[in-house]
Amino acid sequence: MTRKSLLLIIPLLATFICCGKQDGASTVQEEEELTTTGYEAINDSMIYGLACDGCNDSILVLLPDSGGDPINYNILQAMRQNKVFGRPRIGDKMALMVSPDDPYLVTMLIDLEKIQGTWYYEQLPIPRFRERTDSNGNPIPIPAEAKLRFDSMIQTLMIPKEYVYTLKRDFTVSSSGGPGRKTSLDDSPVDYPRMKRYNEWHIYNGRIIFTRGGMRIGGNDSIKLENDTAEFVELRRDSLKLRFKDHIQKFLPKRDSLSEKQ
Repeated sequence: MTRKSLLLIIPLLATFICCGKQDGASTVQEEEELTTTGYEAINDSMIYGLACDGCNDSILVLLPDSGGDPINYNILQAMRQNKVFGRPRIGDKMALMVSPDDPYLVTMLIDLEKIQGTWYYEQLPIPRFRERTDSNGNPIPIPAEAKLRFDSMIQTLMIPKEYVYTLKRDFTVSSSGGPGRKTSLDDSPVDYPRMKRYNEWHIYNGRIIFTRGGMRIGGNDSIKLENDTAEFVELRRDSLKLRFKDHIQKFLPKRDSLSEKQ
């Protein structure tokens, strides 16, 4: 794009950008560093333990956290119903749910080791412009040439960002990527959705719960706890799919960071 074209487009950008500012107020995005929330599961019906020698596509040999000898569980039904998330290996931490009619029949199996690691998804920005209107609220037509140049400029800014989450063994979460800190002076014609910066993850009754909130590090005040609950759709070496209340999100692994057990 030439310098002359840019000079023609800048006034249009100023007209169409929807900044959403009020009285110059700052829109800095909070990114506090938080301590863990001290999560404690109540009425969790899952059984936890370690996978032992003898596991195969139909049998899980589990050494339960509650103590005692290893127990053989039938996982064939769960396999057929796509309710086995991650292939267990000896020493992997497992979480399972059993049938109310048969304490040895598994209805869902989750390999917690396969969840751990660094996962990401890419997010495109959203244009922040609106049509000009006259005093009666009617749209003002944009010259075809100007609109073409404007659309071309927007397309050059439609660059995806990575939203990255690292799920750790101690059930904490660290995040990186996503949009940077925003201020009231930010006049970009595109805007990236805010990244939810979780600080814990937990398994509860077959679902995964992400938590944000807790005490600020170095401070005495706290941020209200917020939980996002998701159902497992898929857990493979190359993808993690979770169903949130309003969408299904697919995550990809960061190969240089994901556990070798993946």
